[in-house]
Amino acid sequence: MPKSCRAPHCSNAAGQPRPLARRLSFYKFPLQDAARLRQWLAHMRQENWVPTRHQHLCSDHFEPSCFQYRWGVRYLRPDAVPTIF
Repeated sequence: MPKSCRAPHCSNAAGQPRPLARRLSFYKFPLQDAARLRQWLAHMRQENWVPTRHQHLCSDHFEPSCFQYRWGVRYLRPDAVPTIF
């Protein structure tokens, strides 16, 4: 099953054609970090929803400052919280 974004009103999915400058990546919910997970869900306005380990948010919901680059690969910072919805 291809990855798709679980954010409300977002239809982004893996494999969709996009310009290279707007490449898409997907990030799992921080299920092992309860405080950070609460922040993610609060920003999504989904406080009463519990994500599974198979659900993701796409990179479109994170500010550029939420990413770090190593060896040309984009990683989500460990303290990143999605803010764009």
